[in-house]
Amino acid sequence: MHPTDRSFLLARRLLVATAVLALGCGADSGPDRGSTPRWLSPDAAARVAEADRYGGTLVVAGRNDIQSMNALVSNDFESAQHQIYVLFVTLVRSDGSYEPRPYLARSWEFDADTSEVVFHLRDDLRWHDGTPVTAGDVVFTFERIKDPEVGFVNPSYFDYWQAAEAVDDSTVRFYLRPHANLLYGWTRTAIMPEHIIGYVEPAELDAHEFGTTNPVGNGPFRFVERVAGDHWVFEANPDFPTELGGRPYLDRLVYRQIPDEFVLAAALQTGEVDLVIDGTPAMLERLADDTTMVVVSYHAPDYNFIAWNSKRAPFADPRVRRALTMAIDRPTVVQALRGGHGTVASGPVGPWHWAYDSTWAPLAHAPDSARALLEAAGWTDTDDDGVRDRNGVPFRFELYSTPRHEWRSIQTMVQASLADVGVDARMELREPGALIPLVTGADRRFDAVLVGWARDVPLDDRDLWACDQVGQPVQFTSYCNPELDVVLDSIRVTADRVRLRDLIRRYHEAISEDQPYTFLYYVDKVDLHRAGTHGVEMDSRGDWVGVVGWWIHPDARR
Repeated sequence: MHPTDRSFLLARRLLVATAVLALGCGADSGPDRGSTPRWLSPDAAARVAEADRYGGTLVVAGRNDIQSMNALVSNDFESAQHQIYVLFVTLVRSDGSYEPRPYLARSWEFDADTSEVVFHLRDDLRWHDGTPVTAGDVVFTFERIKDPEVGFVNPSYFDYWQAAEAVDDSTVRFYLRPHANLLYGWTRTAIMPEHIIGYVEPAELDAHEFGTTNPVGNGPFRFVERVAGDHWVFEANPDFPTELGGRPYLDRLVYRQIPDEFVLAAALQTGEVDLVIDGTPAMLERLADDTTMVVVSYHAPDYNFIAWNSKRAPFADPRVRRALTMAIDRPTVVQALRGGHGTVASGPVGPWHWAYDSTWAPLAHAPDSARALLEAAGWTDTDDDGVRDRNGVPFRFELYSTPRHEWRSIQTMVQASLADVGVDARMELREPGALIPLVTGADRRFDAVLVGWARDVPLDDRDLWACDQVGQPVQFTSYCNPELDVVLDSIRVTADRVRLRDLIRRYHEAISEDQPYTFLYYVDKVDLHRAGTHGVEMDSRGDWVGVVGWWIHPDARR
């Protein structure tokens, strides 16, 4: 799971006030803006020779800071992205279909029953202080991951990995139990330097200066500077192996935190920033007429939904949950709130996942069918007040969310859709600190709640749905389907992709049928960059997956 899994995306995306530092690269330091620059022409990139693509400083900005470069203890998405794509390397790397490919490990082989795997490492990779990267670093990283005192954020990646040994400096043997997505955890976890933090007590790693003051990596960029709460600076590693991508095109990479979306949009327009991570619909609207902007959109492993508390009537009835889903005009929600950068969701597996099937159709917006289902479930308007009732109890409930603008807008649209079929939804706003205990507490003091998840390739989703997880923090719907439990258990341990695809289909269809969530939409993440920046390709693996290939047109450089 991403470091943000098992927590609300709404909490992850809270805006934090901070000052904006120009870093001496404002609009006046860029190219002449009084005439149309050459780098705006359609064939500008094609006319730049390969050798001329090297150089320049690219300033990237996002609303969230990088918390730490220590992969053993960090717990935020931005940190993880910089760890695995910028400063460090991983043992193996995912391709666009999430198949493992060589990276630090040149090759590997499993034994007949996949209970052992041997990795053969590259011998030409060095830490940025000149120390060779060895099997000892891999074993050290694994042992700290498994140590409960460290508090590694994604322990489920390595639940089935039992022990490791360094056969020699370039060979590592692991002992494990067969399971699904065998190597995925190693594509999402950066290898850490034993010679620098191997002496640190496990419980003290979180506070150690390595994460923020002087991280030493082994990846395509080297650490230069950090100003807490404002920016990080990295420079190209000229010795990065050619087989792994070689020296990045950029000389320097700057990451700035600018929490306010309007300040962020202004910084992009003035040239203080070249690329914005995770742009908002409001930013897209503001910059829609700016021909110097390029939009990059891709399927993110995120979906937004309404969770129904099945411990409360009437949400225990799947007919009612299906009716509510069909009553909500989800296509309009996507278009109005995401500007079309999203897809109406059919269930828990989205288009970013290799097992997703485009023939899986979401429940249609069908108010008449919703009314019929509600009638069949016994909810009728006996007193002609516009609100259905059953046994004298009106169909009235509270829909919770945090005060985020997007959530408030969804609440309003949901309220209107449900009123049209005779259901009275009352909007309730709570700050995350007040809302989360209502939703995750043992007494489940809520009717329905708007939530966003960032899920992960292994789809180890027992914590969301399994019967033995009812009462646990993120199984907050209290939904239980013993037949689905068998499928979820099998997903965890099935390595063959053909069988796994079928299991994932059964999982998706079961949840889609019962609708413990109303799946609103899959999120298409949107990044924006200035036209002089090239090679910016991103996908569901993350914004930074192609950073080695980013470059700036020579005429557009600072």
